[in-house]
Amino acid sequence: MRRPLALLLVFAATACAPLGPPSPLAALPGAPPGQSLAVAALPGWAQDNTAKALQAFVLGCKTIGQMPPDTSLGGTGLAQSAAGQAGQWQAVCAAAQAIAPNDETAARQFFEADFTAYALPGQALITGYFEPEYPGAKNQRPGYNVPLYAKPADAALAALPRIAIDHGALTRKTPATAYLTNPVDAFMLQIQGSGRILLANGTTLRVGFDGDNGQPYTPIGRLLVQNGDLTPDQVSFQSIAAWLHANPAQAQALMEQNANYVFLRPLGPLPDDEGAPGTLGVPLTAGRSLAVDKSVIPLGTPVFLTTTDPVTNAPIQRLAIAQDTGGGITGDAKADLFFGAGPDAETTAGIMREPGQLYMLLPNPTAGAPPAP
Repeated sequence: MRRPLALLLVFAATACAPLGPPSPLAALPGAPPGQSLAVAALPGWAQDNTAKALQAFVLGCKTIGQMPPDTSLGGTGLAQSAAGQAGQWQAVCAAAQAIAPNDETAARQFFEADFTAYALPGQALITGYFEPEYPGAKNQRPGYNVPLYAKPADAALAALPRIAIDHGALTRKTPATAYLTNPVDAFMLQIQGSGRILLANGTTLRVGFDGDNGQPYTPIGRLLVQNGDLTPDQVSFQSIAAWLHANPAQAQALMEQNANYVFLRPLGPLPDDEGAPGTLGVPLTAGRSLAVDKSVIPLGTPVFLTTTDPVTNAPIQRLAIAQDTGGGITGDAKADLFFGAGPDAETTAGIMREPGQLYMLLPNPTAGAPPAP
């Protein structure tokens, strides 16, 4: 399963200035083990709640443990050779699962003893994503006429461009997952790749990524910048949604310039404090799950990031786990941090586009082994 996350904040990427010179700590993912950094020396490591990160890591371990040992998790160079297959996580995952939940001391010692940190090259771009909440209905009725579709079984229908789907090409040919009140909400929900539909009876329908139509993705934020409707520094989830709502006569045609259509399926009941499953198949954890380019960073890998909160300007220095991917997340200098759901998550994730540094934590060859007597 692959979710198109972080696409929204890549809308104006081509119009933005470079983020600055490479970090002096940078080391290629394929660098030899000597070019490394002790986990305990990571900036802000001592202040992080590593027990929270361990809980997210263990969730990933449970899924990885069910995979055949030769299942590829991604990565390149050293990352691929050290952590690119499910079987390479067996020992370290067993050690993690033996640690009592919320044991901060044991969690910190685990990461410090069993992993080595590698700084990814250059200054990274850290964006954010979240699960938006919109009013909707399971069945079409007055006021709820915009369908969300799961991926059709018919390959020809599943490959239709957005404009065809928007104009009814799937009507009566495939059942709708739900109905929303307007096309802007449907578009923005697709961009995030998962969300929560608030039903009239007070319950919530959780929906998640079910593939896309394979058509090329065109970032409409970039189009808004090109048309002079927004400046590059104004582009955010909130500003794009506001423009689309304020300009209904132009909104539909603009959205349809993005031929890519994301299918969404019902997820069934999930705890409110859990995100929808990401690419790894693990429910995402707010503040601890990260979308990466898995051709660089293997899924399941701990990644320490340093960046800035765009709302408070406070530093963000925390350990997250690579559990998701996104169409806009390519290369080793981008990552997308999951912020959860609700207004606060939207406020921060919607404008998150900050420079930072990424450190990949790879298991040591002796990871998971009991200490010598």
